[in-house]
Amino acid sequence: MTFSIIGRCKRTGAFGAAISTSNLAVGHRCIRLAHGKGAVLSQHRTDTRLAELGIELLRDGRDAGDTLDEICASTDQIEWRQVGVLDADGRAKAYHGRRMYSIYTHTAGRDCLALGNILDNDEVTTRMAETFENTDGEPLGERLMRALEAGRDAGGEVKDALRSAALRVTGEHGIDACDLRVDISETDAIADLRKLYTAFNAEAELMRDMALDPDRVPVSRALFDASAERIFELGLETRFPAARNPDNWTFR
Repeated sequence: MTFSIIGRCKRTGAFGAAISTSNLAVGHRCIRLAHGKGAVLSQHRTDTRLAELGIELLRDGRDAGDTLDEICASTDQIEWRQVGVLDADGRAKAYHGRRMYSIYTHTAGRDCLALGNILDNDEVTTRMAETFENTDGEPLGERLMRALEAGRDAGGEVKDALRSAALRVTGEHGIDACDLRVDISETDAIADLRKLYTAFNAEAELMRDMALDPDRVPVSRALFDASAERIFELGLETRFPAARNPDNWTFR
């Protein structure tokens, strides 16, 4: 009941994933990424331990084929699972367990792998990979988002409404470029994820600066004034002296 895509930006070394399903909280359960090293998807009666094993192997420099072989050998329940691996060089491998009863496919493209089960038709992952390849030059997050939308528009799941979706892209300094999740949607989780991604992009640079160079980011004047007012109301100036020293701060 899941369709997903993992992809690589060859220029920056970033890896990312976009995923949606009719179940809850898909982002936490299925995706594991390592910047510059690779990406793993574990889905269909998901066992998160398989993706955890796979990403550790990729971090150690293993290729997609070896990584997938070790994942499959690690459990006697592999026939219930669907697993996808994309390694540091953009090579892709996938496994579909024999206990899968639905339409299930994967499509490996240039620096990407689309994977799906309980699909409406056998073209969903093809459309996803094609969209990823055809948006080369766009940021990785945008390419993955468009690929996910293409999968939905090609038919997506066979039956139920999409209730959760996620988009994650790795970044330098151990800080993700984005990690966005719609864990439950009342309408269309992918449409909700698009809204979230658009809003996040407007704040992304500011939030990254807060982590890497907080001195560059001015303090919100409105929040400072509201905090100072409350400090004075409660008589807490001794404990929180910043309120008496506004000249020490740069405001926006």
